[in-house]
Amino acid sequence: MIRILVLLAGMFWCAGASAATSQVPDFALIDHQGRFHQLSRYADQRAVVVFVYSPECDASKAALPEIVSLQKRFRNSPVRFLVLVPDSGETRAGLADLASTMNAETPFLLDSSQLVSDALEFTHGGEVLVISPVRGDILYRGGVGLYQGDPTQQALAANLPGMSSHLHYVVHSVLRGEPFIDNPSPSQGAPLVLDRIEAVRSRSISYEDDVAPILIDRCAGCHREQGVAPWVMDGHRMVQGWSGMIRETLLTRRMPPGQIDYDYASRYEDVHHISDEEMQILMRWIETGAPRNENADDPLAMLEPSSSDWELGEPDLVIDFPEHRVPASGVLDYVFVPLEIGLTEDKWVSAYAFDVDEKSALHHVIVYTQDARQQRQNASRGGSRTNFGGYAPGRGHIELDPDTGILLKRDMRFMIQFHYTTIGRELTDRTRLGLYFHDAPPEHVLERTAVMNGEFVIPPGIREYPVTASTLIPNDSYLYSFAPHMHYRGKHIRFRALFPDGSEEKLLSIPNFQHNWQMVYRLREPVFLPAGTEIVAEGAFDNSRFNPLNPDPSQEVRWGDQVWDEMFLAWMRIGEAR
Repeated sequence: MIRILVLLAGMFWCAGASAATSQVPDFALIDHQGRFHQLSRYADQRAVVVFVYSPECDASKAALPEIVSLQKRFRNSPVRFLVLVPDSGETRAGLADLASTMNAETPFLLDSSQLVSDALEFTHGGEVLVISPVRGDILYRGGVGLYQGDPTQQALAANLPGMSSHLHYVVHSVLRGEPFIDNPSPSQGAPLVLDRIEAVRSRSISYEDDVAPILIDRCAGCHREQGVAPWVMDGHRMVQGWSGMIRETLLTRRMPPGQIDYDYASRYEDVHHISDEEMQILMRWIETGAPRNENADDPLAMLEPSSSDWELGEPDLVIDFPEHRVPASGVLDYVFVPLEIGLTEDKWVSAYAFDVDEKSALHHVIVYTQDARQQRQNASRGGSRTNFGGYAPGRGHIELDPDTGILLKRDMRFMIQFHYTTIGRELTDRTRLGLYFHDAPPEHVLERTAVMNGEFVIPPGIREYPVTASTLIPNDSYLYSFAPHMHYRGKHIRFRALFPDGSEEKLLSIPNFQHNWQMVYRLREPVFLPAGTEIVAEGAFDNSRFNPLNPDPSQEVRWGDQVWDEMFLAWMRIGEAR
């Protein structure tokens, strides 16, 4: 026994001693329930445990129940357990079944691109990382170490009653701030097969033929002169200089800013989505130094500038908004301005676009229509009106389905709602609206309706405050698009349809809502909603200090007009079925 204790004493390691020399990058993935997880967002935790699971590995299958058990044991402690699954044959539905079978509370993260598993340098199934999430310091790397048969493990079990594994002992020690014995045994798992990563690494990746086309298709639309992005992709040298940041944004799913759950991406038009293969190509190119063929033309440098200020080309009708002078500081109320459209006949809008002059100060524009009757009603704060559409960051233009349109009658005028925020200097905004018309009446006339809840009260400091809302569809209709809206504390939102026959359909999920990108999600195929269908929105707010956008986590938050207040709503385009 003395010999074993001496052995143990010689193996002690002080938690944090090697953290400065061993770190992992920040990363983000979606779990089997569609929830978003990012390492750095667990900054309130003492540790994050990441266990890599391979269905073909006996060691990882044997250790998985221990991970599930430890998750439950430490449910109320500042530690989070994540199961990472890079198996190319696995699906999220399969992982949901596995979690259900095991009655697991642990998130199962499907690493379909295998980029996260590679970045964390996992090499064997059943391997585990214990990470300090604030800086990504590695506190422990090794096996789970089930206490069964190994002399050292048996000695630990005898001296630490109740411990079920070496990982249990490590987590216990980390939470108590105590030193622990570093990995007394290897993971003993089978070599991890990252077949999709290896397939890309076996290829010859060319900037000109492989990388630049992805950047042009996925990124350059925003990273251009006068675009919404903070830098311009005007050539290889610029991209190479930003390559480290590109790697970080891909691993954390921060760019492209589509936010949409990638399981839903194929259902929607124009989403800012990037495929696993495209990410793998970019990451492989970056890890090899982001080179190019100096003797070949640079596709990014050859991009022609837009021939128009309008993203959709020259409009059929341009409406100049009135000039707005924005002061350097202060809180600005909403401004309502009536504008004549000047139509001599009814028109059906096929698309509209905003040419925004001062993107840094214009928080949003909402365009309403008023027919002759509405213009005579309740003139205060815009009066009686019908929602036409709007602008918010990330939502500069809207294209409608070819067989649909928005009716503008010749007696209508616009009522425009402007919301500006001050940015520390005076400026003048001269924004314009461009309208595009059908040549003939479309088959379906679209209307805008909303699902919303304005009755919430978000307590100070709360990380996950759930909010729900619903609306009933009175007539047989088709659903064409969603435009969700929350402010700084918006965390996630999803939508489903509850049909009159008792069935339901999942429609859209945005697991990582970002206030700076207020997108419109347009369905490739409209969804039929029989009369009596209920559209349900389920989401949450993060009012804690761990939300990097939160202006003041000490405040109780309610519905309000200003960006430091909150909203919970989604506009929907629907067309009555004929």
